[in-house]
Parts: sequence; C-alpha cells; structure tokens
Amino acid sequence: MWVMRTQPLMRRRDFLFAFTAATVAGISPAAVRAAVPSSTQRVLWLRRAGTSDEIAVPFCIDGRTVYYPGYNAICWLMRDRHVAAAEGYVRIDIVEIEALWEVQQALALQGVRRPLIITSGFRSVQTNLATENAARNSMHCYGKAADMYVDGISTRDLFDACWSRAVSGGIGYYDSHVHLDSASRRWWVGDLAVPVFDPALANIRGDSVVNA
Repeated sequence: MWVMRTQPLMRRRDFLFAFTAATVAGISPAAVRAAVPSSTQRVLWLRRAGTSDEIAVPFCIDGRTVYYPGYNAICWLMRDRHVAAAEGYVRIDIVEIEALWEVQQALALQGVRRPLIITSGFRSVQTNLATENAARNSMHCYGKAADMYVDGISTRDLFDACWSRAVSGGIGYYDSHVHLDSASRRWWVGDLAVPVFDPALANIRGDSVVNA
C-alpha cells in the first residue's frame, strides 16, 4: 500500500530546479534502462504531446513511499496547460501514476522502450467543458486519468497493454489515443469498432503495490 506523507507541492523555485534536472533533452541509455521493471524503484518516462517537455523520473525509490521530486515533476507535465499554473497544476492520483508505470512495464517486457506521450492529463472544469465529447464527470477533472499514445505502437496494442495490468481502471479505446484512469475496472470504445481481445493477453495480470 502506498504511503503518501503529508507534504505541500514544491515551491516554484525548488520545483523548477528539480524539473530542470529531471527534464530529458535526449533520453540517455541510462534513462531507457531505468524505465524497465524494478522491485523498488519506479521510473516513469513521459512526453507531453505538442511540446518539448519530456521526463524520465522516479516517483518511488523504495517500493512503498512516494518520492516527491519525481512525483511533482510528473504532476507538472500532466497539468492542464490551458489555464494558469495555479489552477492547472494539481496532485495527480498516485494510483493513476502507478497504472501508467505498469503499462510502460508491460510494453518494456515486449521490447518497447519508449515514452508514453500524454495528450491530456488533468483538466480543469472549463477545459473539460471545451473538450469535444468529454464526459461531464470525467476522471481527468480529478487528476485520475490520462490520454496517451506511444510512437510506433497501435492504439489496439496499447489498449491490450493497459488491459493486461491489474491496477488499470477505466480504459477507453480511441482512434488516436487510449484513455487510462484509476477509477473502477471497465472499458469502452470511443470511435472504433469493438476490438477482439486476445484472451491470453487479457488474462495476464501484473502485481501492484497498491491495495485495491
């Protein structure tokens, strides 16, 4: 079970220092090696679509507690970029972050070591209202969802990777991205025909440090 010690978001000056140190201009071989399964350290490799923001940072280094410098950098990358930082930069659900990490591990085990490209993370209410076909009570508004894709990987294969992990909650299958949230286990199809699942893959379940 995760232990999140009470701690405010970093001061802007301290955060920028940590974020600058964690930002990856060109992912190094060491960073790529970090984004693979580990019994304790959990490193998440993300890129924000349409920007130069790219990070490979640990959000946990002991297998149990949150490592805040990395966690805060992930929250910053997943902020709502359409509003002021004071409103768009919030705490992302740690279970959602672990779910993203689990998906990255599923891909890494298949030899795919690339960043998850985030098209939408947290959404303010006004951003959600302006988002076409967004659910009124979207998990994005609670910091519990991400829309993403991976270069060179079909949305079907990314969906299967999400479906294979026990910690994954809601999974939405769309033409250009996959939605993943940390709410109840469920799935839906956005603008594509219902996929035919591979039972062998669907029965694979990854171990989670989070008690469901």
